[in-house]
Amino acid sequence: MATNPPPYPPPGPPYGNDWKYQRRMMKEQARAQRDMLRAQAAAYRYRARAQRHGSIVGPLIIIAIGIVFLLVQMGRLSSRQVWDWYGHWWPVLLIGAGVVMFLEWAFDQYTRSTDPSQPVYRRGMGGGVFSLLLLLVIVGVVFSGLRHGDGFFFRHGFHISQDNLDQFLGDKHESDQMIVQAFPAGASFSVNNPRGDVSVSGTSDDNQIHVSVHKEVYSRSDSDASNKAEQLNPQVEVSGSNLILTVPSLPGGRADLTIMVPATAATSVTANHGDVRVSSIKGSVSVTANHGDVDLSAITGPTNTHINNGDSSFSAHSVTGEVIIEGRGQDLTLSDLSGPVSINGDFFGTTHIEHVRDSIRFHSSRTDMQLGRLDGEADISNNADLSVSDAVGPFTISTRSRNITLDRIAGNVSVTNRNGSVNLTSAPPLGNVTIENRNGSVTLTVPEQSSFSVDAETINGGLYNDFSLPTRGTDTHKSFSGTVGSNGPMLRITTSQGDIALKKAAILPLPPTPPEPPKLTFIPPTARSAVEGASVRTKHRSREVIVDKTTLNQSTSTESIRPSIPKDQ
Repeated sequence: MATNPPPYPPPGPPYGNDWKYQRRMMKEQARAQRDMLRAQAAAYRYRARAQRHGSIVGPLIIIAIGIVFLLVQMGRLSSRQVWDWYGHWWPVLLIGAGVVMFLEWAFDQYTRSTDPSQPVYRRGMGGGVFSLLLLLVIVGVVFSGLRHGDGFFFRHGFHISQDNLDQFLGDKHESDQMIVQAFPAGASFSVNNPRGDVSVSGTSDDNQIHVSVHKEVYSRSDSDASNKAEQLNPQVEVSGSNLILTVPSLPGGRADLTIMVPATAATSVTANHGDVRVSSIKGSVSVTANHGDVDLSAITGPTNTHINNGDSSFSAHSVTGEVIIEGRGQDLTLSDLSGPVSINGDFFGTTHIEHVRDSIRFHSSRTDMQLGRLDGEADISNNADLSVSDAVGPFTISTRSRNITLDRIAGNVSVTNRNGSVNLTSAPPLGNVTIENRNGSVTLTVPEQSSFSVDAETINGGLYNDFSLPTRGTDTHKSFSGTVGSNGPMLRITTSQGDIALKKAAILPLPPTPPEPPKLTFIPPTARSAVEGASVRTKHRSREVIVDKTTLNQSTSTESIRPSIPKDQ
């Protein structure tokens, strides 16, 4: 048996009043209590996390972005169209996210009410999803400004444009300048204006160009404004057979040009920031407008226009030659055109076309349309409506998500559409008709005395016809076919999720093509005196026209046609 005491105290409560031992025991007890509280807090956190469900907003946004990028990569969508659409509709993203979160909350409330024993769950949108939404909002605001292309980011309210920025340079100073330059015979005319409107008319009859310049500069002193106005003086040079007018680019300054040129001059206009108007030109016209509207009228030659601003508009009236429009813009207005029309680009407003004596070709990222002649009107809106009246085929249209109304279309017709209705009224003579539609109804009205063969088929829709043709098939897949009369054209109609109606009506044929209006004759100054005082008496209209130096005087007469030219003095 050992005689020495053990090196440690026996178990049990402390013996004696050893204060060091008691202090050590109290510290260990405090540490144990702290560890217990930490473990309890961690357990509470784990329990709260287990009862918190994440929102599906983030995964849905990522899936949608991936699908859009995949369609762009596969060529099914145009990247320019996607960004332009997003710049216009980006607030829908926030609305959709809010709707999804509301549905999640409603589902949790319903689940808790049906089973009270279910634990209380709490849904939340993490910081990553919030950051993604914030980034998408910023991108939407930026592309909303770029979509308009005129230097401002907020359509209504705060505007940022070059004119607003110029005001920080000082007060506005205005001045005018006149330029007269001889125009070489047979030469063409080009004008380049970086900032300012350009108006060109073929009304010069002295073989010279007349330029009126209205200058606007912003400066804090009159002397500096005078120097800037001098720098804005247009420069005129002759390069070969081309006369070129160029306005220098100057920060804080713009120049509006009003130009008169000989009517036969081929004209080319380039305007970076400003509207363009060209009228009364017998030669060809070429216009490039980066940020501004374009208006063409009384043009005899062909025209070619490039528009590069989603907020710009284009109009053409009384143009005899071919009309070509390319780029992107807002509204298109075309009327009284004698030559073919070609439109290639995206226009986000309303396209209105009327009275075109030649063919029309319209191509955008959403719609392809071609027709032979337009006696009536055509309206193509940026929403879901497209209408054409009084047109001559061959008529072809391929589009999507539109309600199509075609009234009095003569000749062959081909329509391809989805997610919209098709309503076609054919005018005599009835041609071959092919209508392929999905998710929409089809109504075809033909002249009541027409002969034709028909083949119609619908899925999940009804069939109706005014020719007593029997319907066959099942409740979900119906069709009818047959022949009315003999030796007629073929009508093929297919659709899904919509009805098909074949009707007959008394439809008058389109009127014959009216004669072209008389062209204006430009009389040279040397030959003008030879016809002054001449009179022409017409028999049928009983009207006498007397030509003098200033105007055309008309008087009535019952005499037969008898031109009277004064003898040489």
